[in-house]
Amino acid sequence: MKKKVILFSIVSIGLLAIVINYRTPFLQPQSGPWSIGFGLSEKFPDKMLFEKNILYPLEKLKQHNDSTAFLADPFFIKEKDTFYLFFEHKKYAPNADIALLTSVDGVNYQYKGTVLKEKFHLSYPQVFKYKNDYYMLPEAKRSGHVLLYKAANFPYGWKVCDTLIKNRELKDPTIYLSDTLNVMVASDDHLNMYMFEADSLHGKWRAHKKAKVMMGTEARAGGRFFADEKGLLLPVQNSTQGYGYGLSIYRFNFKGDNYTVKRELPFFLKRNEKIKEFNAGMHQLDIQKVDGKYYFVYDGNRLESDVKDLNFRGPIKWNYVDLKNWFYQQQCEYFN
Repeated sequence: MKKKVILFSIVSIGLLAIVINYRTPFLQPQSGPWSIGFGLSEKFPDKMLFEKNILYPLEKLKQHNDSTAFLADPFFIKEKDTFYLFFEHKKYAPNADIALLTSVDGVNYQYKGTVLKEKFHLSYPQVFKYKNDYYMLPEAKRSGHVLLYKAANFPYGWKVCDTLIKNRELKDPTIYLSDTLNVMVASDDHLNMYMFEADSLHGKWRAHKKAKVMMGTEARAGGRFFADEKGLLLPVQNSTQGYGYGLSIYRFNFKGDNYTVKRELPFFLKRNEKIKEFNAGMHQLDIQKVDGKYYFVYDGNRLESDVKDLNFRGPIKWNYVDLKNWFYQQQCEYFN
């Protein structure tokens, strides 16, 4: 009897390990430099055809500054005849700054240097226009707050103009503003995404009554909200095979003071073996309607080598939290 129990335990543990490894491998690739890509579509793309799009790789940026080690998290805004593309730019460890590329055709970009530098790490430079002024909501987690910046002389002169959330370290705050809805999502270090709401950009931001949106390996925003006739779409990072592996699109629908969330386009971006710059993963997308067409920018990174690192703790943790998230979503749907 004892031998049967031992054998059953070994088989059960083995099967569990196979299931966990299948979904989130214990052996994970070593990722290297990041690059930015961009493209144009007549309609909202069902999928990305990266082979037809244009890249701005790390090597091109290095022509301007040999110390460049990183470019990622692209966000853009088009004003008059110019595309302004802001991105995370790491020159010297440990912190990154915000830098700028500009283009008059959305294809040929020119490097304009650093536009925002702090004593703490900056990334995710979500830039937007609100009531004729230009704002940036970057990730400033290491400052301990969610900080809002305003441009004194766009695209330069960025200064803190407001603290939207105080004394809370949050990643990748992503905002949506309209006449009827003002919401923001952001994530913590424990794989949880939270929602906040306010009466306006400069109003008092507070936790939504259903504050926790999701948790697990897809619980961190990967780009700005996009509004269509059905509601809001949000790119969300996927880290099942390591940080930066892919990105899914989620649908948010708001009704009164409640909302629902649905995974609408799984793995809209992910590792692409055909393009060396993106053969490790992709994790950022900014898509907007510009002059009647859909213009988008995204990022991805390449494999550092064929060597893979052994990681036991991560896959076990991520599968456990994803299972919790599944039960949480089922409960939310039941009560809604």
